[in-house]
Amino acid sequence: MKNHLLAAVLMLGGLGLTGQAQAQTTPVYKYWSLKANAQDSAALRSPSAMTSSNVTMRRFVLSNGTAAAPPKAYSSAYGMAFAPAADGGGWSTSANGTGSTLRRYFYVQCTATAPAGVTLRADSIAMNLAVASSVSGTFLGVVYSKNGFTTPADSTEAAGSARTPAGTQAGTANGTTLFNTWTIGQAFSFANNTSLNRAFRYSVPLNGSTGVTITPGQTLTVRIYVSCSSSSTGRYAVMRDLTLKSQQTLLSARTAVQTNLTAYPNPAQNQLSVPHTAASRDARVSVFSATGAKVAAVAAQPGTTETPVDLSGLAKGLYLVEYADGTQRSSARIVKE
Repeated sequence: MKNHLLAAVLMLGGLGLTGQAQAQTTPVYKYWSLKANAQDSAALRSPSAMTSSNVTMRRFVLSNGTAAAPPKAYSSAYGMAFAPAADGGGWSTSANGTGSTLRRYFYVQCTATAPAGVTLRADSIAMNLAVASSVSGTFLGVVYSKNGFTTPADSTEAAGSARTPAGTQAGTANGTTLFNTWTIGQAFSFANNTSLNRAFRYSVPLNGSTGVTITPGQTLTVRIYVSCSSSSTGRYAVMRDLTLKSQQTLLSARTAVQTNLTAYPNPAQNQLSVPHTAASRDARVSVFSATGAKVAAVAAQPGTTETPVDLSGLAKGLYLVEYADGTQRSSARIVKE
């Protein structure tokens, strides 16, 4: 029973919104790091029977590295760098770019196809996102389709409040094109050598707390629209750690109070930090694999409010991190890279 429970908790979504996946659906998790190429991670794909897929773009092109502060097309620090023009320009309307209006023909696209005999549920699309050296007319919008945006017309705007670097925010209209969009308001500069970390994270619900059901053989297509009104070059949009995922509410008869846990960095490589309330003498941090096996455990030092966890011996994949002290139990899903 515990193994089944832990496997379900591993699919907790990043939105922190309430809602419970239908019992007959399977949570989906698909991850594109965009650090080396456009393909999703086979190791982190869940269910594993899903086919691989690449992130694609329309009217956007990858960086050619010729701007004053050139990012590579793909890099560990910034992810995928793109713009209407390869030099990071072409955004303005005079250059036939987006300007400050999100336009349906400028987008980044990802897909997930439900395997035979499996009905999936997707709840949100999340990404680290910024536009280099500009917050002029910078907006984000998300639209999804379950028939590839073909006929009969099937194009649905993401609905609900999103988690943004500025906090949880309701979407607002952007011109007459999209009516649920968010401002990309975080200043970002390659010159500062700032990696595109979780301080630039956006997590957008696809369909409020209801989610989107993907029937066997059906493909969910998600388009991410980005705008900028700058007329300068070097204004690359950079996107990293793109994630399509589900959320599930934990169902448990255990007496400890269940709360959400924050662990960072996430994704993590060799070291994870787990903040918590002041630890009691019996407090512990445990790490569980996707099958529910305990793969690591660390005793929290009494009175401390953060515990480091060594992940260097673990394989890449999805894990559940749990902090428990006898009166409360907190958990978080993490990705080990």
